Amino acid sequence: MPTVPEVAREALIVVGGAVLAAAVIAMVPGVRAWINKQWGDTPRPF
Repeated sequence: MPTVPEVAREALIVVGGAVLAAAVIAMVPGVRAWINKQWGDTPRPF
């Protein structure tokens, strides 16, 4: 069983990675366009 500090550290790493990925996508329009092209006409859940 992982300890609370281990779980908290991993959670911060995951959240930090998601924030970093969102920042990169927002700063590079080519990446955003590529992602939109890859999704195409896939139905959105929301």
